[in-house]
Amino acid sequence: MFKKILQPLIIFITLILTGALFFSNANAQTTSNNFSITTEGAASLGVAQIVELAQKDVKDGSIVSSSKDGVILSNTPYDPQVLGIVARDAAIIFSTSDVNNGVPVIPVGRVYVLVSTKDGIIKKGDEITTSTIPGVGVKATKDGYVLGPALEDYTNTKQVGKIALNLELHYFNAKPTLAGSLSDIFKFALLPTKEGPAPIFKYIVAALVVLASVIFGFLSFGRTAAKGVEALGRNPAAGRIIQLGIIFNVIIVIAIIIAGLSVAFLILRL
Repeated sequence: MFKKILQPLIIFITLILTGALFFSNANAQTTSNNFSITTEGAASLGVAQIVELAQKDVKDGSIVSSSKDGVILSNTPYDPQVLGIVARDAAIIFSTSDVNNGVPVIPVGRVYVLVSTKDGIIKKGDEITTSTIPGVGVKATKDGYVLGPALEDYTNTKQVGKIALNLELHYFNAKPTLAGSLSDIFKFALLPTKEGPAPIFKYIVAALVVLASVIFGFLSFGRTAAKGVEALGRNPAAGRIIQLGIIFNVIIVIAIIIAGLSVAFLILRL
């Protein structure tokens, strides 16, 4: 009986530990110990990190994203892999010594970005997103990842220009509805970004782990308790051993639930 109880317990603990390792690896980041700081002539209010790009002669205000080929100028609409915006006038620039073709990139803050009216005239407050024009943003007109709201208008329909932007990559719902919002939660949760799984995804997985541990524990207890009562009716003389088995099973159930809660907590902390 003990073997039947321990086997599914081992399988369950293996599964939830595998999920925890996934989140741990997804959030692993590499940092550099060598840097310098520049604060002269700042116009963009943000902290920039020197990033090595595949392209050369990149203009200030260009949007850059991570890709399988390294860091490139963004060329995918509503790109969730955006790293930031090139800003040589950033308030603070962290410069590493091992970057050859590097440019300062601001991931969040007030920054100037290259834009086009390709998807419509831009008004102050409009959300700006990436486009098929390499490194250039446009007005967001549908659901998806956006850079943040424009801080000024842009109406020039003939050429690319530069406007101030409050840079903060987030998911934008163009037409909020109850059904659409629920759908967007799952889209947002499952869509990876440069930082790994989205926070809402962690909450969903953590809740599922806790729910699974509770259901698994009580199902296991129910089966064993039913068999114990049946065995007790057939063989009253073995009542003490059967009772000890039921108590042991209760302990296993509690251990399963505690393990599920612990893994859920670990997932939320990663």
